[in-house]
Amino acid sequence: MALRHTAIKQHPHRPIVASQLSSSSEFESNISIMVDRQFPHQLRRRRGTYFLRSVCDRCSNIRIAVVVRLSLVVLLMGVAVLTGVIRWPGAGHSNRFNLLLSQDHKANELLQALYELNLPSSREELTALNQELATLDPWFILQWAHHVIANSQHNNHLRQNKNQQIHPIVQVTSFGPTGLVILHVLSQLHLFNEVPVITLDTLHLFKESYAFYNTVKQHPVFDGIELTITKPIDENHIGGARSFKTRDEFDEMYGGLWKTDPKRYTKLTKLDPLERLLRQWEVKMWITGRRRSQGGERSNLEVLEFENFEALGVEDTNPFDSSKGRWKLNPLAFWTYDQVWIYIRKQTIPYNPLYDQGYTSLGDEMTTRLPNQDLHNNESFERSGRFVGLNQTECGLHSHRERISAKKKQALVAGTEWKVPTLSCNKCIDLDVGNFEQFIRSGDTDVLLEFFSPYCGGCQEFAPTMARLADHLSSGADPLKIARFDITEHNPPLIDNKNVFEVEVTPTLYRIKYSPFFVELYEGEHDFGPILEWLGKL
Repeated sequence: MALRHTAIKQHPHRPIVASQLSSSSEFESNISIMVDRQFPHQLRRRRGTYFLRSVCDRCSNIRIAVVVRLSLVVLLMGVAVLTGVIRWPGAGHSNRFNLLLSQDHKANELLQALYELNLPSSREELTALNQELATLDPWFILQWAHHVIANSQHNNHLRQNKNQQIHPIVQVTSFGPTGLVILHVLSQLHLFNEVPVITLDTLHLFKESYAFYNTVKQHPVFDGIELTITKPIDENHIGGARSFKTRDEFDEMYGGLWKTDPKRYTKLTKLDPLERLLRQWEVKMWITGRRRSQGGERSNLEVLEFENFEALGVEDTNPFDSSKGRWKLNPLAFWTYDQVWIYIRKQTIPYNPLYDQGYTSLGDEMTTRLPNQDLHNNESFERSGRFVGLNQTECGLHSHRERISAKKKQALVAGTEWKVPTLSCNKCIDLDVGNFEQFIRSGDTDVLLEFFSPYCGGCQEFAPTMARLADHLSSGADPLKIARFDITEHNPPLIDNKNVFEVEVTPTLYRIKYSPFFVELYEGEHDFGPILEWLGKL
């Protein structure tokens, strides 16, 4: 497939959405602007003549043009109401956003042009398609995704096997703010009957989260939703895996696993149940609420990704075959946290009441806290209250390097700039492969050494703590040197041809002492107090 559409070079990072417009007149005038902005260059040529505007353009008198425009709008709306094409507020799923777009010829023509874009078959095509999708509002993205998946060969198979429960496209959500916006758009597009919704119950959520399940099922905003709730897997059950039904039942077998082996806990409660359902339903694409503004490895997130079941070579000739993985769609990838909440409040979408208590991201009750206020101006702030006490914000080195390498190559193919996040630490000594060994061998003052990657979400979250440690420890009667080494592309250099530093995840901290020389790995929580206590500086 060769993409026939050229992307806009400067896409709107804050797209116009209905919730951000203060009045109906402002909404009507800006909806055309939004569609104009969202026509990629080649798509714009296909839109044809917009009838309403062409009539007004022929009017020499401005007042006559306004009257004609408004009259035509009223006429079209009246005809639509009489024929049942649209419904007034209070008659179900209608709202101004959906109503006006349905009457806007340019929007319809944009959709028709988008429907000509198939799923990519190469990484170059994926990059080009993402450049197109990055310019579009989620309203268009979700319709395109549904169209391209629903009309695939897989859906033809679905029609031939009507008795089987097969769903080629689904939404997976924990009912966070972004997920609620996506749910609302799906509802407005009347797609719930074709896009089932999956949520993952770990059996350890807040009581408010469980109560919100019922809100979602019963609220008219989500009328028609098909909600499926997964439960943790009992992998030791005789006769095959089964699902736990209660928290007590799970804790009786795996109590404390969330703290002693958080990766296995996540596998049992989230990864395995989700993967089993996705395979059972033969899902080809799942929709997520991830956004770039959430920081960490999401900072370079694209709208469309392909998630491989196993690691594949970069030169794979057919990298997106359905037997090798499935598509992941992030329709709000370029939205900010504030934009999401503006939309929710303007559209009066119900949400978990815990957000009114200051929470910004919700997970399990025992590992979720209020966000870290020290990170308030940092992109990691939104998720800083998650996985507390688990060190779960660490990045596995091997998988982290693979993802960064793949994204760099995509940027190179696309000819776009690859941005390196800046983790400020004024009193840190930045080491590299050229000066690392000399610095370690010639030291006469104890060193606190960090191995990090600027792309790692855990490192970004830890950066303010590291800077605070550097300020605190580099002065006083018994100062320490504070150093760090970016491990994104290089392993720790050898010291006297010996592998002194083992690094499996980032961030990793070592203490280096002299007279005699020895190094000590830190294995505690990445917080200011515990680290000072470990160093004997409290």
